[in-house]
Amino acid sequence: MRRTTAYLIAAAVVAGSAGVAMLLVPLEPEPDTREPPSQIPYVDTARVVAGAGPIPGHGAGTVRPRAEVDIAPQVGGRVIWVDPGFLSGRPVVSGQTLFRLEEADYEYRVREAQAALAARHVALLEAREDAAPNPLTLRVPQLKAAEAAVEREQATLAQAKLDLSRTRVTAPFDGMVRGETVSVGQLVTAGQAVGKLYASDTVEVVIPLADSDVALIPGLWETDLDRQRIVARVFAEYGDVAYAWRG
Repeated sequence: MRRTTAYLIAAAVVAGSAGVAMLLVPLEPEPDTREPPSQIPYVDTARVVAGAGPIPGHGAGTVRPRAEVDIAPQVGGRVIWVDPGFLSGRPVVSGQTLFRLEEADYEYRVREAQAALAARHVALLEAREDAAPNPLTLRVPQLKAAEAAVEREQATLAQAKLDLSRTRVTAPFDGMVRGETVSVGQLVTAGQAVGKLYASDTVEVVIPLADSDVALIPGLWETDLDRQRIVARVFAEYGDVAYAWRG
């Protein structure tokens, strides 16, 4: 009896829930309907006007300097002076001394070479005097050896003077300093890069073009570029400022 009563109660609950749901469905608000957006694209139009003239081709590329070199001494030594303007981002001019190395060792080598050359000159004079009285004597080899010794010492002196001049490291051209890692008291070796310099007089922009754009450039392959250059304009934007150059 109890089980039958429970079944009846459960059936009554299900029936009541179904009835309530049937009453609520008609009362549900209708969803808002909206017109779908137009699929027709918007375009700007202009009247076609016939004319003659070049058709520009557009491309993008990276600006790179005409020349860029590492700053490195040709001799080794201790840095005794650095130009205050030899800093990253600063301009330099051709021939400007960027830094100097200690000259004492190279000055000593110059004096040593000068002394050796003077001694060879004395030996050459003696060899000439020995060969002068009698040309038939066998002193010609000694004279040739003395002359060769003088030439060798002259070359040694010239090298010593050249090394001394190289204690001053100068800028090879007008440009901008890209970076530097040299300071007073630093020991550097020959060929050790301590900075980088790039030329500021001319830059290059390599711009790849599609075949269809290249075909728009008249006389590209026939033009003598030494006499007639193809006109180009370069644009660059930095922030809100735009720049333009002719090239």
